Amino acid sequence: MVITTIPQTTFGATAPTGTSQSDSCQVTIPDYTVLRQQNIAKINDTYNTLLSSYTKNYSDYAAQSVGNINDRTNATTIIMPKVKDANTQIINLSQTMINNVNQDTDLINDQKNQLTSKMAEIDSLLNNINLLTDKDTEMTVLTNAKQDSLNSTTTGSEDMQFNTYVYIGISILLVLTIIGLIIYLVYSTYTTKTNNTSNTSKYT
Repeated sequence: MVITTIPQTTFGATAPTGTSQSDSCQVTIPDYTVLRQQNIAKINDTYNTLLSSYTKNYSDYAAQSVGNINDRTNATTIIMPKVKDANTQIINLSQTMINNVNQDTDLINDQKNQLTSKMAEIDSLLNNINLLTDKDTEMTVLTNAKQDSLNSTTTGSEDMQFNTYVYIGISILLVLTIIGLIIYLVYSTYTTKTNNTSNTSKYT
């Protein structure tokens, strides 16, 4: 009986989950093109070996099953089990490949779902960044507007203060002028009365 071991391929390998960032940095990423070619070569070698064994044994069985009784007995008891064993291994190999393809499909779907989830997270982060950027721009504009308003208020206050000083100065000048006029008028009146009194005294 020919025993052929079905090769272990990495087509259906499950991707590691929960890997930390430090561990993931230490993992060497394989060249999947080379790995796929190696797996296909292993499968082809195994399949060709099984097929050759099956073909040879079946040919021997067909030839001896029509021979004499010894050949027919040998064909039934020895060769036929070999044919069945090779056929079983071919079926098992095919089933293994189907399982690997299914596992690969599941893995691809899982990775696709993870990618979709990550893309959604990235979109959410980008939206948040855009909102923060807009908010920052709005705050900058508001700050500039407040600064302009403050500058305008400061300038207006300085102008008002200057005008107030001017008005106070003018008011002081007016008061001094009025006081001077009053003094002048009082002095003039006093002088006139004094002169009139002196003149009256002379004529009396």
